Amino acid sequence: MLNWKLENVPINSKGVVLFILLNNKMKDSDVLLLKAMAMDNVKAFEAIYNKYWELLVRQAYAKLGDSSEAEDLVQDIFLTLWNNRKSLSIQKDLKVYLLTAVKYKVYRVIYKRKVLCDIAGIDEVQIKSEAPSILEFEELYEKIEVAINKLPKGQRETFKLSRINQLSTKEIASKLQIAPQTVHNKIHMSLLFIRAEIKNYLFG
Repeated sequence: MLNWKLENVPINSKGVVLFILLNNKMKDSDVLLLKAMAMDNVKAFEAIYNKYWELLVRQAYAKLGDSSEAEDLVQDIFLTLWNNRKSLSIQKDLKVYLLTAVKYKVYRVIYKRKVLCDIAGIDEVQIKSEAPSILEFEELYEKIEVAINKLPKGQRETFKLSRINQLSTKEIASKLQIAPQTVHNKIHMSLLFIRAEIKNYLFG
């Protein structure tokens, strides 16, 4: 499952993890594993990883429908867990903490996917069937953000309210005190500009 190098793990710590798993209830063992992990015990982290990996991947896959994407998402959660091992403050049990992390990361992926497809003028079916090797959402999102920042100030504000904050044309018009048709025109011009900016990245 996970092949971590253990050269730097103190010799007397390797048996600690097995003792924890065999002599404590599930929640208690998680608490002790977290404490051991906070002391740079790689075996403790490996135990947590192997214990929850399949559960978290199943949860992510159920929402995303893509096994590679689900595994990458869960891998990122565990990477964050390890990188923040010394400062973690988990109020509830570890299982709830990890499942909640999956929930919010999945939400962000789905939200970002919808935003990107809308702005780029493409659909998810096209992405998965025609361009999986050239389209990386994070990289595309960064390119779109660069293009948005190139828009004139008023146009940029209108566009963000529409596509990022998800406000309706009527709500934007009221907020900015401009005509609904002006809102529509600014959004239309913004989309044309952004799609032109990322055209070579998508199809070039």
